Amino acid sequence: MNTMKYLALFFPFEKPDVVRRGVETMWNIEGDKAMMALAMAMSDRPMAVNMGFQREYAERYDWLKQQFKDWAFIFTTCFLYYEDYERNDEDTRNLFRKSMAAFDQNAPSYHIALMDKPTIVWDFHSLLLGIQMMLSFMLTDQKTPLRLCRHCTKVFVASRPSNYFCSPECKNRYNVYKNRAKKKEE
Repeated sequence: MNTMKYLALFFPFEKPDVVRRGVETMWNIEGDKAMMALAMAMSDRPMAVNMGFQREYAERYDWLKQQFKDWAFIFTTCFLYYEDYERNDEDTRNLFRKSMAAFDQNAPSYHIALMDKPTIVWDFHSLLLGIQMMLSFMLTDQKTPLRLCRHCTKVFVASRPSNYFCSPECKNRYNVYKNRAKKKEE
């Protein structure tokens, strides 16, 4: 795919003024003070980061929609794997593991900065990669895990590992329905 066709995917409204200098492709920011300031501030960053902060930059709706569906699939797969772990046989568990392996995305790079203590600083080259990383952290967090409410099925961040309901009201409703079902069986 040539450069202009590729750029059209991310600049659907107004195209940047692209200039070729030999093999290198750059965009012209003359006369645009905001873009000049951005270029100076982000001079040590990859071009993808600079382009992502331009006013004309936009992600295609259908692409964003697919990303959100993929993230929902990953979360649901994770949730169901652990929620039904005891009931599933090893073949089913392996199927869940393979579907999680499909979430193999581009990993962000990082560096260690010497601040008040050694600190990991993640270098994201896109907002999408940043969100994927945050989702991964939330899915693996032991103290405040991302959960699906057992009553209303809304996603929430649990304030402690033993929370399975998004609110006390949902917990009460769940228990009432559970007790009613139990009495009905008897």
